[in-house]
Amino acid sequence: MPMHSDNKKSSNTIKTLAHHIAFTRPLLLIPIWTAAILGFWAGGGNRGAKNHWELILLTTFLGIGIYGINQIFDKVADRENEKHLPLAMGLISPFMAWFITISGFVGALVIGIFKTPAIAILTVICVLLGIAYSAPPLKLKDRWLHALIANGVGHGALVFLLGYFYALHQCEECKFSILAILKCIAFASAFATVYIFTTLLDTEGDRKFGKETIAVKFGLRRSGAFGLLGLLISLILAVIAREPALFLTAIIATPFYAGALADESIEKAKIER
Repeated sequence: MPMHSDNKKSSNTIKTLAHHIAFTRPLLLIPIWTAAILGFWAGGGNRGAKNHWELILLTTFLGIGIYGINQIFDKVADRENEKHLPLAMGLISPFMAWFITISGFVGALVIGIFKTPAIAILTVICVLLGIAYSAPPLKLKDRWLHALIANGVGHGALVFLLGYFYALHQCEECKFSILAILKCIAFASAFATVYIFTTLLDTEGDRKFGKETIAVKFGLRRSGAFGLLGLLISLILAVIAREPALFLTAIIATPFYAGALADESIEKAKIER
């Protein structure tokens, strides 16, 4: 009997830990790491720059804070949209949600502000934008144009620049170039496009809660068409900016999204995040 009790406690502990890890949205951290590492490589990572693991840690903390505060203020809507997120399902407490979120933001600031002025400024902007995106009074996520710009600039351009400047200050022969600006625009376009497609899944729930996302504003099919246009723009910008990873990603994604949107009913299950 004691052994059975111990096994049950261990199982509950593992489940609780898993729920708290899931709250950090680990799969959604991968695109952030990708943009940061590609920025690092462009800024001098291919010429001997170091500390890329510190960059990964910084962007991880940023992602945890940004995704955390989004779940906190979207808890009811997430439950309505059946997202099965830990906080919305009551699997973790509001206190722990706030603790993890604040820890993420603090961790990012502690790392970022002690680096170069450019990295410090970019880190602060990322934190402020992440808060403004989800928290009142601004709640940029509830207005389609503001949300579109915030996703493109925040997840795409700013994170790329964080990686870029992380490497640039270590590379004496490297200088900021027009190519870096083109790459920023390309990443901003790509992440804004991803945002468009993610809104399609939540249209009914978002409409119920008074959110004016791009899908609520223009409808599923028209929003999907905007998304495909965004993919095309991202492809062109990736070629101009000489960013093969972004180009290949857009090439691979295009037929899947186009196929889903070609369906008469545009089934939710066919449009994946």
